[in-house]
Amino acid sequence: MKPIVFPFTEKPYQELVDAKLAQRESKIPAEWKIEVDLSPVNLLHVPSTCGLLSARELEITDNYDSVGLLTEIAKGTYTSKEVTIAFCKRAAIAQQCLNCLTEIFFDRAIERAEWLDAEFARTGETVGPLHGLPISLKDSMSVAGEDSVVGIAAYCFQPEKENSVVVDILLKLGAVMYVKTNVPQSMMVPDTDNNVFGITRNPIQKELTASGSSGGLAALIKFRGSLLGIGTDVGGSIRVPAYTHGVYSIKPSSGRVPYHNVKGYLEPGAETAGILCVNAPMAVSVRDLEFVMKCMSDAEPWLYDPSCQYLPWIEPKPLERKLAIGVIRFDTEVQTLPPIARVLDETVEKLKAAGHDIVELELYLAPEISENAVNHFKVDGGAFLLSQLAITGEPLTVANQNGGLYPDIKRGLSDFYAYCSTRAELQLAWLKYWEATAGKTKSGLPVDALLLPIQSFPPRPEGFMIRSHFSRTWNNLDYPGLIFQAGKVDFTKDDKEMPPPLNDMDARAQSTWAKGVRERLDGFPIALQLVGQRQMEPKLFQTMNEINRVL
Repeated sequence: MKPIVFPFTEKPYQELVDAKLAQRESKIPAEWKIEVDLSPVNLLHVPSTCGLLSARELEITDNYDSVGLLTEIAKGTYTSKEVTIAFCKRAAIAQQCLNCLTEIFFDRAIERAEWLDAEFARTGETVGPLHGLPISLKDSMSVAGEDSVVGIAAYCFQPEKENSVVVDILLKLGAVMYVKTNVPQSMMVPDTDNNVFGITRNPIQKELTASGSSGGLAALIKFRGSLLGIGTDVGGSIRVPAYTHGVYSIKPSSGRVPYHNVKGYLEPGAETAGILCVNAPMAVSVRDLEFVMKCMSDAEPWLYDPSCQYLPWIEPKPLERKLAIGVIRFDTEVQTLPPIARVLDETVEKLKAAGHDIVELELYLAPEISENAVNHFKVDGGAFLLSQLAITGEPLTVANQNGGLYPDIKRGLSDFYAYCSTRAELQLAWLKYWEATAGKTKSGLPVDALLLPIQSFPPRPEGFMIRSHFSRTWNNLDYPGLIFQAGKVDFTKDDKEMPPPLNDMDARAQSTWAKGVRERLDGFPIALQLVGQRQMEPKLFQTMNEINRVL
């Protein structure tokens, strides 16, 4: 059998880039073009001041989360068409400010919305629980008729023939697809930049990274050009961008959300083995995350996607006791910087005051888990990525040259098996570690969830790589991790010096909080991470909702 390959276009990469950028520019209607002043550091004011959006369109895009907006659509307050046009226009503004979009198909979205309105008028009922909601997609999601460039020039002008299964599920539930969003070249560096579409800006503070690899999605959602989007996560790719943009996300365990026919940077089939990349939602509220996760589970994706396991959404029994939360404060390499440490401390104190049980834990086996994850990611040494770049003569981006995983030595099948064996032992060790927390809780039961940062440091400048074990640990263990907003940088509390760095990586992290640098972060949102056990997403949301009641 011949190996499966991605279709490609064999032309000089700069020629493809020029043509692709011109195509993307043509997809924004002339009447939606605006004069953008990019001099302000924060660009979140532009939608309300540029004059493109009507008062009603600002109402639609500013005042709701997805659950709230869906309620209004079902009541007939808004039509699917006017909601779709409002978000298409706001996404167009976002693109002109942030460079966050790759594929734009507003015409198709509006046509879909008109059909949904016609069905609603004919039947008096919504098509599904996501009826009329525009949902944004990471560029790796396949939409039939649209490219999935994923930051590689050779994939320009090679439209997908079929949707990703997750796209089909969302359409079945009544959603509207309208844009795809920018990613890094290789999708394994934490800045959203590539040679085709360029770099995506963070709308809160444009000098800071949009991070990655779902950075385009996060920038669009923070700008409220979207309320809900689907990205991916294999090492923090949905959680870190949510953190750097002050929004919400969950990385589910593998097998929960459909992943079939999603395009990555590895050769076809590689992402079906080892540490599995997962599709993952990002949103403007926790309840949006829970709602879309439940909707997708209720759609029985295991009937349509070979990557999905039989995982009905089973609501846990009501809590009849206080929570037991394991708290992890140190990632074993980089000291947690003042604003993150303070927000974590305050959250813990509020939980204690509400009577919940707090158990101090360590990031058990973090160095070993991190090393094993990197070994998995480097199995092919970047050979496939480099082969795809070579088709057009495209170079590696600066981010990949300076801080990426590739190029590296290509490993053999025996090496891969050894990594998998080590991973299984690490997973078993963590099952035992979690079970042993029963000896530290007041109830005698294991902790319900783990509370910890997603990074030890605040959002950093672009092109400045810092490692964090708080993110990829949970990909290797396949535990769900949820990002929620818990506070903000407050200089009346956080303007503190750090103790001496422990190592070079710690010194690099501390440089993001140096005097003269940290001042720009005053008021920046700070999120924390809540981690549950494998495939126990319903219980994780139950725990999160109880924590939200306390906060």
